[in-house]
Amino acid sequence: MLLRLLNYLPEAVRAEPVVEPAATPGVGLLDPDRPFTVATWNIQYCGTRRHHFFYDGGPDTFPDPANVQDALVAIRETLDTLRQGGLDVALLQEVDRGSARTGLIDQLQRIAEGWPTWVSTPYHRSVFVPHPMPPRRPLGRVDLHEAILSRFKLGATRRLALPSLVESPVRQAFNLHRALLVTTMPLLGGGRLHLGVTHLSAFSKGDGTLQRQIDAIRAWIASCADEPFVLGGDFNLLPPGDNPARLGAEAVEYAEDVLGSLSDVAQRAPLLGEHTYLPPGASVPDRTLDHLLFSPQLTLRHHRVVEVPAWLSDHWPLVATFEFAKR
Repeated sequence: MLLRLLNYLPEAVRAEPVVEPAATPGVGLLDPDRPFTVATWNIQYCGTRRHHFFYDGGPDTFPDPANVQDALVAIRETLDTLRQGGLDVALLQEVDRGSARTGLIDQLQRIAEGWPTWVSTPYHRSVFVPHPMPPRRPLGRVDLHEAILSRFKLGATRRLALPSLVESPVRQAFNLHRALLVTTMPLLGGGRLHLGVTHLSAFSKGDGTLQRQIDAIRAWIASCADEPFVLGGDFNLLPPGDNPARLGAEAVEYAEDVLGSLSDVAQRAPLLGEHTYLPPGASVPDRTLDHLLFSPQLTLRHHRVVEVPAWLSDHWPLVATFEFAKR
């Protein structure tokens, strides 16, 4: 009972409300006769790479408040610049919405300002996380979300729970509860586009968790039937064809080569060698953990990894432009 009182233990499927700020005029519909652009970005909860955090083997739990504010400004400016260049949808991971480590700030309210509509769901929420143990400062209150920001109207939105790491019930209760956040975007003239964002488990070390999570993604793709979809996020998986042995001791973190098992139901960007993740101490990305999966009903016109300042986040944004198949 205490574990349930302290932690967010979500049901398998939950509806999430779509937010349309009162100041926003009527939200329009996406025209399937025009291309559309999607970005996925793990913003590292505005903690910045000016710190070396405990989960990466460093000493830090809490970022400096000034660094959090710097990151909020830089992330907002980056997304605004992308939106001015035609970005229609942003799929975000690791967004704090009232966590002690980042000053109880609702980062999504700040980042989403100016977007016509958005939705989010928590995947780590606790009144008090006692980890890491003293002498380090424990995390305390955590409310971590993934989110979808959209220039166009969103329809029914659901949170789909993903399988958890293989660990004790106590650790599971206080740990992240991974999820798919999925929504539909009604199209001008009829039909709809399915959109999803996710952040799969890290540190599974080949325990089968990632395969089970990929299987859940396959089930969601099947539920889209023959309608187009785009799913983006931090998969914590190397792309097919990449050899984890090149990463030395870190290869154990990528023991499950399962992303390619979706190749019969989804296409993927970016290309092999287009890296998105910067490990501690690196000045440029050395591996690809962030992916956009998309359906055969869509054509990838172009994509790019967007370089941002190395201090800002341990992930760089991935941006792709798609076209609908002619109807």
